[in-house]
Formats: sequence, structure tokens, C-alpha cells
Amino acid sequence: MSPEQPGLSPTAFPDRQDIFAGNGLMSQRMRAFDWGSTPLGEPEGWPQSLKTIVRTMLTSRFAMWMGWGPDLVFFYNDAYRPTLGVKEHQALGRPSAEVWAEIWPDIAPRIEQVLSTGEATWDEGLLLVLERSGYSEETYHTFSYSPVADDEGRIAGLFCVVTEETERVIGERRSRVLRDLASRLTRTRQASEVWDAVRACLEEQAHDIPFALAYEQTGEPNADPALQLLMQIGGEASWSEQVDPELLRQVSEGQGAPADRERLQQVTLPGASPGGPWARPPSQLLYLPVAPAGLGRRPGVLVVGVNPFRQLDEAYLGFLKLFVGQVEASLASADAYEQERRRAEALAEVDRAKTTFFENASHELRTSLTLMLGPLEDLLAGDLGELTSEQSRVLDMTHRNGLRLLRLVNTLLDFSRLDAGRFQPSFVAVDLPALTTDLASSFRSAMERAGLTFEVTAQPLPQSAYVNPDLWEKVVLNLPPNAFKFTLKGGVRLSLAPEGHFAVMRVQDSGVGIPEAELGQVFQRFHRIQGQEGRSFEGTGIGLAFVREVIEQHGGSIEVQSEVGQGSTFTVRLPLGAAHLPPDAVHAGGVASPQLTGQALPYVAEALRWLPTAEEVAAEGSGTPEGVSGPVGSGASRGRVLVADDNADLRDYIRHLLGTRHEVLLATDGLDALETARRERPDLIVTDVMMPRLSGFELLRELRGDPATHLIPVIVLSARAGDEARLHGIEQGADDYLVKPFSGRELLAKVNSHLSLAALRREALKREQAYASELESQVREHSREVVQWRDRYELAVQSSGHLLFDWDPETGRLVYGQGLEKICGYSEEDLGPHVEGWLNLVHPDDRQRLEDALGKVVAGGGTYHLSYRLIHRSGRTVHIEADGQMVPATDGQGEHLLGFARDVTERHEAELALHAANAELRRSNAELERFAYIASHDLQEPIRSVGSFAGLLSRRYGEHLDERGKKYLGHIEQGAGRMQTLVQDLLQFSRLNAERPPLRPTDAAHVVSEALARLNAAVQEKEAHVEVGDLPSVMGDGPRLVQLFQNLIGNAIKFSRSGVAPHIEIHACRQGEQWHFVVRDNGIGVAEPYRERIFEMFQRLHGREHYVGNGMGLAICRKIATQHGGQLWMDSVPDESSTFHLPLQAVPAHPPLTDTPRRSNHSAASQD
Repeated sequence: MSPEQPGLSPTAFPDRQDIFAGNGLMSQRMRAFDWGSTPLGEPEGWPQSLKTIVRTMLTSRFAMWMGWGPDLVFFYNDAYRPTLGVKEHQALGRPSAEVWAEIWPDIAPRIEQVLSTGEATWDEGLLLVLERSGYSEETYHTFSYSPVADDEGRIAGLFCVVTEETERVIGERRSRVLRDLASRLTRTRQASEVWDAVRACLEEQAHDIPFALAYEQTGEPNADPALQLLMQIGGEASWSEQVDPELLRQVSEGQGAPADRERLQQVTLPGASPGGPWARPPSQLLYLPVAPAGLGRRPGVLVVGVNPFRQLDEAYLGFLKLFVGQVEASLASADAYEQERRRAEALAEVDRAKTTFFENASHELRTSLTLMLGPLEDLLAGDLGELTSEQSRVLDMTHRNGLRLLRLVNTLLDFSRLDAGRFQPSFVAVDLPALTTDLASSFRSAMERAGLTFEVTAQPLPQSAYVNPDLWEKVVLNLPPNAFKFTLKGGVRLSLAPEGHFAVMRVQDSGVGIPEAELGQVFQRFHRIQGQEGRSFEGTGIGLAFVREVIEQHGGSIEVQSEVGQGSTFTVRLPLGAAHLPPDAVHAGGVASPQLTGQALPYVAEALRWLPTAEEVAAEGSGTPEGVSGPVGSGASRGRVLVADDNADLRDYIRHLLGTRHEVLLATDGLDALETARRERPDLIVTDVMMPRLSGFELLRELRGDPATHLIPVIVLSARAGDEARLHGIEQGADDYLVKPFSGRELLAKVNSHLSLAALRREALKREQAYASELESQVREHSREVVQWRDRYELAVQSSGHLLFDWDPETGRLVYGQGLEKICGYSEEDLGPHVEGWLNLVHPDDRQRLEDALGKVVAGGGTYHLSYRLIHRSGRTVHIEADGQMVPATDGQGEHLLGFARDVTERHEAELALHAANAELRRSNAELERFAYIASHDLQEPIRSVGSFAGLLSRRYGEHLDERGKKYLGHIEQGAGRMQTLVQDLLQFSRLNAERPPLRPTDAAHVVSEALARLNAAVQEKEAHVEVGDLPSVMGDGPRLVQLFQNLIGNAIKFSRSGVAPHIEIHACRQGEQWHFVVRDNGIGVAEPYRERIFEMFQRLHGREHYVGNGMGLAICRKIATQHGGQLWMDSVPDESSTFHLPLQAVPAHPPLTDTPRRSNHSAASQD
């Protein structure tokens, strides 16, 4: 039997059309199938129930198959064909047990149940290993077996409706593996834990990775890497021996493209996978690179066994890459975690080293400070002699800052000991209210000087408080000064009172307050609130952190409440009694009396230095700028210098240093400096970086952003040293950067230098401003002119009747200007927005030419010019001339054709009339020229006869005439001669108009020689001197050039000055493609108004009694020059000289053959 007959039409078996309904492939196959060779026989004899079921199956789009009869003869529809795969051509009409032989053990019990009981079965996502693709394939199906009955109601077969869910089941399984792996990897911190998570995941879900080997490179970084087996998951131990070392090396070294670094190996592994999901071992090993990103971990390789019942397609490979990607990310995270742990250990070691350094450095600093402060105190006490007031001021400032330095050193040392846990304080019972009151009262003088109220209240405590007096003293000496620093008005209140089992001390102020975002960081080490308004920005940032450490050492706590602009309250809670303290740290005994150690003095002295000095207060009270000091000594100040620093001692030091030569202005913080700079306009600013309210760099930004102050030079003072800090300062806008400590000479030198540069800049700025003002005036004037010209242009366009247009070639939209209706008789609404409306008006004979021109300019850009005709609304023809240019559109999208069209109908008609008039004029001129030529020719013979006979009469009969007769006869001869010359010139001029001679290479030297030969008599008569330079060959007509030069030289001889011999120069010079000839004489010259007139016909500037001639010579010369493609003009100085200029075309590189004579050797030297 034939399973398929290609090309068979649906109607090949018309009697089977009703049984095997439809036009699908299976319907055609069943109609053509040899059913007689099957147990079912021909379809015509089938039971009606079988025919009905087959028809239903074939017309359904759901995948179905059916078995009928004892052998369960196999039927299936088009939707079921993909399930059969390669079997589909042999399955039709065969027993079902043969079609699905490989899965018959799995489905036979279900089929038997249906056939024997008549009850349907249901399976969801059942695994079936099919042989449909040339290999054993893992597939999953959801299906139901239902019984089918014959016409008598007996079960004759079964009917299966099936949905294949292989992709869904496998996809969900792989997603589950990736989710489980990700969940396990989130808990890993080390590389070994990562691989343990991978093992646990694959041991539970091994369908897609039934076997895996993990390798990692080992060895030193610069040595050849070796791959070490980290672990094996699944399979027998001997399977690892099948791994190819060369493939391992290639994958680990990253050979190949980044997206194609995997390698596949075909293997034969012994036995089945022990405990695995499949009874067959993998036949393929896939090598996958494991390369964690960054952090220096060496790459590895994961070798996985491929599922023996699935092909390694893109989806399978993508799943494996995602699996490895998660492993790579976790390995990278583990490495990062390990490096972070090592970094933390290193930081802890650095912290311990820092503490040791602080302790050692503080000890050495204390020793040095003791040796400094002791002698200073002796000097100030007068033990070494009496001091001047200036010496006392300088030494007092030095001693004060020495004490401050000692306090900072002590604080750092105490803090480092607390931080290292090596500070073991002892605690004694004290009268805490008395001790606190005495300590706080030390600041009363500073508070009152600042104009603040200071209230101290301390209530008795019900129980003794155990504290370390030295540490408690530092607590009290830190909190009131902190409130004083940031309270500019109002007051400060310190209270101590019992609250339950605690002694509670509150320090409350009405100061600037603390922003809410900063409250959590107030007690952190080295934290400073940027831009905070206060009396000073000085400080280490460890005062409050130290206070918190001390309070916690006492078993207490400290907290802060604050509101910006309202103030702050620091609350210290200290447990009463000693039960909360270590017993060995508590000293028993009575209550100790408060004894001040003198530690308050540096704190009070520093607080006083935050206030303005007496000189600053006096200057403020006098109404002068704050802190102004004039130059000490005679002479005028060289500059005004503004000094900004929140440290009063530093301000005072710089004021005395610069005050000897300059006027010094003082500012206590950045905001004060900015206001002073804007008000006083100093020549130079010296500013500290760390200041309250506005830092030095913030001050710089404000100054540089203000046009009134952006040119003021600024010198920045900072404690940050190094090139990086200096460059940062310069980048922020500073003109110079000075590192503390600095020498007075260095500061003075920089101040003087920048003041000199500032003076030069100001002078240059004045000049620049003057130039800018002048330029601005010119721009305004030119702008006014531009506006005027624009207005004139718009008016001219409107009055000229021009129609402006703007055409978008991409959309076809055409926008018209004013004047549309005047040109064509239609309005813009009549024509519409598209260019087609305009094109419809174009004369049919011109439209194609217009469209071609528009297409050309759109394609190639450039300009557009075209004349064409329109049909006016009235029916008359309008002649249009249009110009345009492709320009970028205003929105930047593409290009538009922008231009204008004008109605040139009147001009066109005028041109036609002009052409007709010109034609008539040319005809008249031609007739006139013919008449002149004929008349001149005919006059020659009578004139010659008159002259000849007059001469003959004079010779033969002259002796018989009286004087009057002889005179009349002479007039006849002269008139005949002039008439003959005039007729010859007229003939010559007529010939020049009648024909244009061909131009050939002509030797100009030979031409000039010929002209001189013809004038030889005149040259000798006038004793003329002629100088001729080296003359070239030119393109010309020899005879006519001879006539031209003869006329020019003859004129020069004729119009010479009385008593002066004529001197004539002739030379030529090359100018591009021409030779420029010059004929210069020393004659009578020609005045400016007559220099063009002399080239007109019959024009004479002198009477015949002075100079003979008919006024045609120069007109003939210009005509000859015009015929040679050039022009003839003159320059002249009356009563001195005349110069004629004649450009002639140079001979080209390859001239045409000619019989023009070669250059003559005639020398045009003087001829007397």
C-alpha cells in the first residue's frame, strides 16, 4: 500500500469525499490510501460510527489519534503529525502497537483499561520517551483515552485527544532549578559555600544536569595555570577520566569569540548514572567557562553532562549559561566579601597604629609645649625684664595660642586612650552641683562681653554622684563654649537637677540650631556641619564625640534636641550612686570638695578670641568699615586689603603685618567678608578656607559670580598642604594659595605682587570697557541701519509686486507672501496649501520645464532661476520670473525652497518692442554704413580730380594769377586734400564696422616698426625721440594694429608742446592672459572732462588753426581695440603728458599656423 500519493487532487476519489472530509493533508492521504490491504477493508464497507469519528477527527484542529478494531488500526489528523515526527509517513493504517512500540509498555495498560471497562483515562504531563526525531526524546503529554463504539454499541476502539506540553514542563523545571540555585546562593559568603550550594541544587534536580565537574585554575599569577578538580556531582568516579585536558585548557583560557567559548565532547560513559533521573548515561559533555567578573579570581570550567534524552538546542544552552552566570556572580560576591573582610581587618590595624601614633605624638608635643609655655609665662610676668606694649601683645598672642594647642593635644590624647580602651578612670563621690556651678561660672565674663545672658542653676542631689573629676570637668568645659559659639543673641542656660535615680544636666541655648538631618551625626567623630552660622568655624570636630565617650564611661547618656533658628538643648543623664560602676574603679570615702585644675583657662581664652577685638569694636562704633586700619607711617596706602578669618589672633597678626603699607579691612566670617567686599570694593582679599556661615571657597564662588567683584584677586589661606590641595584652590577660583604656617614675608610679597597685577588688570579693563563702549555704540548704529534697510527691503518688496514663497518639497506645502492675487488673480484660499494649486496655473507648454527645474534644485541644492508663463484668472498670459534657493527649514527638519516670483509681463512686452526697435536700428545702421561707404567711394574720384586739376592749374598758370588768385587756388588744394583724407577715414571706419578680422599671432615689434616707417617724415620734421621696449607677439590683425599704433604715435607728434621736442615711449608688460601696451608722450595732455570725448567721431578739442585733423583718428583706434577684444583708454596730465593703455590677448601655448612675419629686428631708437 502507498501511504501517500503526491499531487492527488481532493476529488480523485469522489466516493470517499464524504468519509474523509476536508482539504487537509491527512484527508487527502486517507482518500488515496489503500485501505483494502488493512484489516478494515475498503471505506465504503466501514460502519457508520467509524466514518463519523474519522470525519470528526479530520475536521478538528486539536491533535487526535484513533485505534479501531482488534489491531487498533492507527488513524490521526493534521494537528497530530508533529507528535509523530519521522513516523508520520508510515503510521497511517498500521497497528497502534507498532506505531508506538517504544512506549507501548507505558500506554498499553491504559488502553486495556479503556477497552475492557469502557471508562476513559486521563493523564497530565506524562513523561514518554519517543523515537520520533531519530533519537530517544524526553517528551511530556496531557491526554485522555476514550472508548468508541461500533454501530451495534460494542467497544470497537479508542479515541485519544492529546496536548503535548514538553516545552512547558521542561521550561518550568529549568526555571525551578534557577530559582532554587539563586535562593541557595544568597546565603553564601565564601567560594566553597558557593560550590556546596551548586552541589545541593543539582543533587535534588538533576534532569537537565545529570552530571557535573567543577575545575578552577591554580598556581601563582605569573606561572602557567593548572586546572584543579574542585568537585564532582553525580555519575561514577571514573567518569571524570573522560574529560579532555585540551578542551579544558581552551575554555579556561577564553579561546574563541566571547559568545562562542563553549566546547562539546562526544563520550561513551560506562554504566548508568547512579541515583540519577535517567537510566542512560550522558553521551555529550559540555565545557562551560566560569569567569567571575573582576577582583582577580582565576577563571574555571564547569563540565556538565548533557541530558541523554534532549538535544542541546539554543534553549538548553541558554539555561546552562544562566546557571553558570549565577555561579559566576556569587563567586564574585564571595571574593568581594572576602576582600572587604580583609580590608576591615587592615583598617582596624591602621586604627590601632593611629592610636599609638597619637599617644606618642601627643607626649612629644606636650613636652615641647611645656618648654615653650614656661619661658613665655616668665617673659609675660616680667621676670626677664620689662616689655613694651607691642612685645606684650605679640607674646600674649603666642602664649594664648600655645595654651590652645596644648588643649587640643590633651583632647586628642584623651580621645585616643578612650578609643583604644586603655583609659581606666577612677570614680569618686563629689559635690556635683558645686563642681558644675564653679566650672560653668568660668564662662560668665565671655558671655557678658558677647551680650548674652548666662544662667546657672544646680539643685541638691538626693544621693552622691560618682564621677571622675577631671573628665567631668572636660564635659562641662565643652558644652557651654559650644553653646556660646553658635549663639549670637539671647542667652545660655545650664541647669543640674535630680530626676529619679539620675542627675540631669541640661545646656540650653537660643542659638542658630541644628538641622534635623544633622542631629544623628552631631556626636560622630570629626563631624562638622557645613555652612553653619556661628562665631567661629575652628575646632577639631571631636569635642562632642569626646563628651559622649566620657558620659558613657560614667554609665550615662547624652542627647540633643534642636530646631533651626530656635536653639538647642544638650541633656546629660548621669546615674546616681556607684552601683553601675566597676567596683575596682570606685574609691570609697567622703564627698570630695570641688577643686578647679585650671583647665578652664584655655577654654575661656579661646571663647574670648571669638569676639571682636577692642580695636574692631572701636572701628565699628566710629562708623568706619569694620576693622579698618590705615597704613602705619607716612605715605599713602598702596591698596585696600580685606582680611577674612574667624580667628581673632590671625586677623590681628595679618592686620599688623599688612597695615604698615596698606589699608586693611577685617571680616570675622565668610558672609561678613562678602558683604564688606560688595560695599567697600577692596583691591585684594585674603581669606581663610574654614569659616562659619560661608566658607572660603563658597565666598570665592559668590565673588566670582558677581560682576561687581569677580575681578578682585583672592589669596586663600589653608592648612591643607600638597599640590592637589593647591590645584583645588586654584580651580575654585583663587588667584593664589598659601599653606599654613606661612611666613610674614611670603604673605606680604604675594599681597604686593597681586595688588600690582590687579592695578594692571584694572587699567586694561578700563581700556577694554572704553573699546567695548565704542563697539557697542557702533553695533547700535549698525543695528539701526539694518532695521532701516530691512524696513526698506520689505517696503520695496511690497511696492515691487514681488511674491515671496516658501515651499516644503517633502510635504508639498507652499506658503505665499503678499501679492498673490495681484499676480495671478487668485487668493491663497483659491489655490489651497499644496504646490499643485500653483502648478495648475502654469502654461501647459511650460509646466514640464518648471517641474524639471524644481526637481533639479531639490536634488542638488543651490539656487533656482526660471522664467515661465501663467494663465491669469482673466485668461490673459502672465510672464513670471522666479528666483529661489534651498535653505534649512526653521525647525531644522529638511530643507525648503525659499524665494520670490515677479510679474515681468510689462518688461517682456517692452523687451519685444526693444528687440523690434533694435532690429530696425541695425537695419538703418547697415543702410547708413552702406550709404557712407558708397558715398565715400564715389566721392574719391571727383575729389581726386579737383585736387589734380587744381595742382595742374597752379603749375601751368600760376604765374598768370595775381596774389588773390593764387590764394584761392591754394584754398582749393588744401580743401581737396582735407576732403580726400576725410573720405579715406570714412571708408576705413566703414570697413571696420562691416567686418571683424581673424586674429592671428602677430609680432608687435614689427607692427610698431611699420607704423614708425610710415611716420618717418613727421618724426624727422618734429625731431621726435621714440623709445620702443621689447615687444611680444600677440593675437591680432597686423594691418589694423599698424594703423592703430600709427594714429597713436602720429597724435603724440601732432599734439606736442610748442618748443619741446616730442618724446614717445612704447612698451608692454604681461598681465595674466594679456599683454598691456602703453604709449606715453610728453605732449599737451588732455583735461579730465575731455578724456572720453576724444574717442568719439569728429570730436576736436582744438581749432584747425592750431592742429590739423578731422577728429576720427582716435575713434578708429578704439574701434580697432574693440575688434581685438580689448579696450583703449588714456591717462593724462595737462601740459605735461598723455598715456594710452591697450590690452591685447597673449599668444596661447599652441597657436594656430599663420603666415605672420617673424619678429623684426627693427630698433625703435631715436629718429631725428
